[in-house]
Amino acid sequence: MHEPSPLPTLLKISLVPDAPYLFLDLGGELDLSGVGEVPMHAYADRRDITTVLVDLGELTFCDATGLRTLLSFQHAQEELGRTVSVVRASPVVWRLMRICGLTERLEFTPQLDTAV
Repeated sequence: MHEPSPLPTLLKISLVPDAPYLFLDLGGELDLSGVGEVPMHAYADRRDITTVLVDLGELTFCDATGLRTLLSFQHAQEELGRTVSVVRASPVVWRLMRICGLTERLEFTPQLDTAV
């Protein structure tokens, strides 16, 4: 019997360390199939990185698991002494975060140029 192959993740991740910032760019769908790809302790050895900018402008879908992952990522980075700021949340993701009350728990910056 042939076993089905796992579903491909539709999440696109780009991670760029550029001290004192770490840029995490998420695009596509942040759901159960892709949350394991989010690098929770990215560049933990880099003490020169003090700020993490998370770009959600290209995120087209996010479910409750994705929201929980974003909060877990924020917590993991804060344990490393870093601040986390979300830049460019797509309209659909912004609306979901607002409805779920995350706009008070996460720091938001509308544009990347105002964050750096």
